[in-house]
Amino acid sequence: MVPMFRWAPWFAVALGGLSLVLLFFYDDMVPAAVFGLVCALVIGFMEPVAVWWRFSSDEMISRTVVGSADDQSFRMAVGNAVREELDWAELPGWTETRQGFVLETLDEGSASLSVPHRAFASTQDTESFRALLEQHIGPAK
Repeated sequence: MVPMFRWAPWFAVALGGLSLVLLFFYDDMVPAAVFGLVCALVIGFMEPVAVWWRFSSDEMISRTVVGSADDQSFRMAVGNAVREELDWAELPGWTETRQGFVLETLDEGSASLSVPHRAFASTQDTESFRALLEQHIGPAK
């Protein structure tokens, strides 16, 4: 979803620009230019509206996720509906990206947990979490 959300507006701008070139410089291409402009508008608004709709219509996705970690485990909760506690032994590896931490799980290598940097109140909290990961899981991959 993220690549579509990121690139759809740029594609719409490029298509709109080419359509404007057709509209102003080629008199016999007016129907194609109008079609291109309409498509550019649809593409430009389609993905942001779809993302908004997906997040606002799904009760679980639109809720705030609360997490905590200590020497025993890593915990995440979404309201009263979903609560998960993972012992550090259930997390075989982790990676840090520009946006946050990605924690691997033992779920056949297909599942992972994401902890964004914005989830921490301060840089000290981020460094404390990183220290917990290094202490209980090992160095980042």
